[in-house]
Amino acid sequence: MTESYSELNHVSYDPLVKESRVANLGSFITPTENFYIRNHYLEVPDFSETTWNLEVKGHINSPLSLTMNAIRALPKKELDITLECAGNSRSYMMPEAEGIQFNHGAVSTGTFMGVSLNTILDLADLKSTAKEIIFSGGDLGTEEEDGAVFSNTLTYQRSLTLDQVRDENILLAYEMNGSPLTRDHGFPLRLMVPGWYGMASVKWLVSIEATEHSFNGFFQKNRYILVPEGAEGRTLGEPVTKLGVKTLISTPRHGEVIYKGPFTFSGFAWSGWGLVTKVEISVDGGTTWNQARLINNQSPTAWRKWEFTWQANNTGHFIVKARAYDSKGNVQPSNVPWNFRGYANNCIQSIAIRVASKRP
Repeated sequence: MTESYSELNHVSYDPLVKESRVANLGSFITPTENFYIRNHYLEVPDFSETTWNLEVKGHINSPLSLTMNAIRALPKKELDITLECAGNSRSYMMPEAEGIQFNHGAVSTGTFMGVSLNTILDLADLKSTAKEIIFSGGDLGTEEEDGAVFSNTLTYQRSLTLDQVRDENILLAYEMNGSPLTRDHGFPLRLMVPGWYGMASVKWLVSIEATEHSFNGFFQKNRYILVPEGAEGRTLGEPVTKLGVKTLISTPRHGEVIYKGPFTFSGFAWSGWGLVTKVEISVDGGTTWNQARLINNQSPTAWRKWEFTWQANNTGHFIVKARAYDSKGNVQPSNVPWNFRGYANNCIQSIAIRVASKRP
């Protein structure tokens, strides 16, 4: 049995996928019951802390087999981390792209507690020949490629290069929002890679392996690749990595009726490439733009809240847009190039609202 999250919208039952309701994404930290869920297989691992171990192996000088008690005894680190599924906003890709049809709700921010990945790698003492680190989850299942079954016991695995894993903010997390991870969020241990799309943050982590070679696993080379228009295969293109600069309008919701007078729009902006430096709002469909107020100090691992107060003087229907900028010069685009699986869609969000003269 998996947990019940009545505040989430079902997107898929096999595998279990639920996205956050945008109207519930108004707080800086997303409550666990509102935090989106993206599993890859129908069966969710049901580990017991008493029998689970993390194996650290491969091209290392000191192999490790760590219990949860041993991991909890290591120096702790806590971070607020924004996670966004690589398929978030896929349903807005035109023409329709392959994959689970997310709206804008496959993004959330939580407070995660754990141990720095670097602490574990230092204990393992990597050999000089190590090139990449492979992270394996405890989930197994079947994937298809062009209608053919690829495997019925395919483990979810991802890798990072040695340069990438030395990011001091990568965690092996065992707590989320002050409580142990739930099963659907990776209990008992989850890799957390801030600034990257969620596919990098492997759930139900069971092993870390150093290898001399580039990793060519299914979820590294056959999935999470930007396959462009005109490509003959499905593994051609650039890999999905860091979060594109993006903003979400959480208030008001699409289709909401507001009333003449001052009204405050709000939402969150994030980027995996740099700090969010500016958010702009348009209330006329993108003809003119106004700068929003950035609320909280920017964290390198979490989104930034913004607000914009609009004086609604006229009644009628209005198209509201929001776009974000980051410190590396990236600007949220009006459109993104189509790709086969609809990954990394960070194009500008638009909502329609109606201004009425007075409350009924």
